Amino acid sequence: MKLEIEINESYIAEIVSQEIAKRIVTNGYYENREAKYGIREGVDKAIKQYIYSKKDEIIERVIERASAEIVRKGLPKLIEKLG
Repeated sequence: MKLEIEINESYIAEIVSQEIAKRIVTNGYYENREAKYGIREGVDKAIKQYIYSKKDEIIERVIERASAEIVRKGLPKLIEKLG
């Protein structure tokens, strides 16, 4: 007796990808932990790259804010201590 079954490869690929997606979103599976780690690492690298690309603008904004805070809060305290 011989039994032959023909299964579409795209159907198998779809089922496998659905199972992988289910494991990624379900807590407790290895794939879930790895996906979270990968996302966290990717976000860290993207933030670092963004900061380095906008470094000059960020430095200018920090200096402007610090100057304003010194004038608004630091100067009155200095005058108070001197007076």
